[in-house]
Amino acid sequence: MAITRHEVEEILALDWEELPGLYSSKDTQLYAISIGMGRDPLDSKELSYVCETVGSNVMPTAASVLGTPSIRARRNAMAQLMKKMNLIMMLHGEQRLEIHQPLPSNAKTLLSSGVTGVYDKGKNKGALVTFATKARLDDGSELFTSSSTLFFRADGGFGGTSEGAPVAHELPRRAPDAVCEMPGRNDQALIYALNGDRNPLHRDPTVAKKAGFDKPILHGLCSYGIACHAVLKTLLDYDQQSIKGFDVRFSAPAFPGETQVVEMWRDGNLISFRSTLKERNTVCIDNGRCLLA
Repeated sequence: MAITRHEVEEILALDWEELPGLYSSKDTQLYAISIGMGRDPLDSKELSYVCETVGSNVMPTAASVLGTPSIRARRNAMAQLMKKMNLIMMLHGEQRLEIHQPLPSNAKTLLSSGVTGVYDKGKNKGALVTFATKARLDDGSELFTSSSTLFFRADGGFGGTSEGAPVAHELPRRAPDAVCEMPGRNDQALIYALNGDRNPLHRDPTVAKKAGFDKPILHGLCSYGIACHAVLKTLLDYDQQSIKGFDVRFSAPAFPGETQVVEMWRDGNLISFRSTLKERNTVCIDNGRCLLA
């Protein structure tokens, strides 16, 4: 049975439970390695993300995995949604990030998550659902807000509104100001899964084939981190403190081992970007927006 407008309103009205979280340098370093940092063991700038005796830098997009202890709170709202939605027809559409202060390498946090919007695109056009996780340090100061948009292709037409739905960032129409090639690893999905997303679609060939893929696909959030790595490396001299926001729209799955070519355009404190798979000439991340301090 499809979801109703009244049920959507009830889900949006639910309180967000705040729960304690905890992460260490092991978690932030593993994340950095999983998106390609540290391949050159003599590169001190990348080592500052993966070796504590060199530095304590943290990838801003690590927020996408450091907020997972709040999953229980998010499930309270998600569980009601998922009972009514067609999960087989669900796609991860977008990922957004606001950084309120540089991420420390170790932290005790307070995390809350919930549904922020359900948007009706119309019958046979699907519905968009937005979720967010807010993180504070245990002293109460805001740390980050990480949000995602899920596209339920078969669940439109429940009588809701489409107003207020996320709008994609428009890329400049000129040639890119910079281009960076990010070679992949064949085992990259196996490494990235250790951050917490153990979905077998990304590791088990049998599961991937049942889902219609010749082999396991790379996590979309891994490509998200690779794009951030490219921006830091190419335009920001690895200064993670300069990034205040990082948003993308996922447009196609990537496979482990593929080279992601990241095109970048810089306009003041805004960097626009997209990622294309070199081997297939396919855009996997589009409408990228990096906001600088």
